[in-house]
Order: sequence, then structure tokens, then C-alpha cells
Amino acid sequence: MILLQGCAPKVVHVPGKGKYYSGKRARGSKSGHAVVRTARSQIGRPYKWGGESPRDGFDCSGFVWWVFRQHGVTLPRVSWQQAGAGKAVRRGALRAGDIVLFKVPGGGKSLHTGIYSGQNNFFIHSPKSGHHVREESMMSSYWRRYFIGARRVIR
Repeated sequence: MILLQGCAPKVVHVPGKGKYYSGKRARGSKSGHAVVRTARSQIGRPYKWGGESPRDGFDCSGFVWWVFRQHGVTLPRVSWQQAGAGKAVRRGALRAGDIVLFKVPGGGKSLHTGIYSGQNNFFIHSPKSGHHVREESMMSSYWRRYFIGARRVIR
């Protein structure tokens, strides 16, 4: 057990390293759309600090971790480690299924993660306590201000 910070501080087990994919494919690959369908299937699930399952609810990084796991992609469990997975992607080159990263207000390694849905700058994420998994625009003033990058972990 290691003390790490994801969306909020917590003690978690960091899964072993898996394979991260970064090959090029046409915009909006089939596997990216499959990831988005899985993410959308969880819309409405409650936020739960440290959560990583549909039964219990999700925190931001637990949601991203769980969705990709359903597609055989092993990611680190916490957001600041997810920020190093796969290959960096410019905002203008985002594709469905890319991980999007936000440096939200707060101390330390306060990163928020979600999954780009591939439609008009929307992403799916588990926002915060008292809220549910949802899809919203990255172009809102809040998310636009805190966007710091994206990662591609599937082809």
C-alpha cells in the first residue's frame, strides 16, 4: 500500500504496469468509441471518494481506470500517474477515448481526469462528492481554465 493522491488523497494499491498503446489510426478509432460507450453506460453513477466500481461509485481516476480495464487496458489507478500513461496528445488532435487532464484548485498533485467523448469538446467524468458521472463540455469556463493536457492509451 502506498499513499497517493488522485482526485483526493487516499491509500490505494497501484496495479502492475500494463501495455499502453499509442499507434496512429484515423480520428475516432473503433476502440476509442467502444471506450466512450462504456463510459457513457456509467452516467448517473455516484461519485465516491476512492471508488472504482459501478456498484460502489467512482472517483475521477477510479472511473477512468475502470472504463479502460473493461477494454483490457491497464492504467495506473491514480490521476497523477494516469497523466504519464500512453502518449501526449495536443488539444486539437483529441480523439474519442483519450484521457483528458485538468489541474484543479487544491494542493499537491490535484489532478482531475476524464475521457474525451469525441463530440464537440465533451468529456465524461466523475466530478466530485455529491455529484454523479456525467458528460459535459470542456469549453465551459471552468474546464477550459484548468485543462492541462491529454493522453492516448489506445490506438
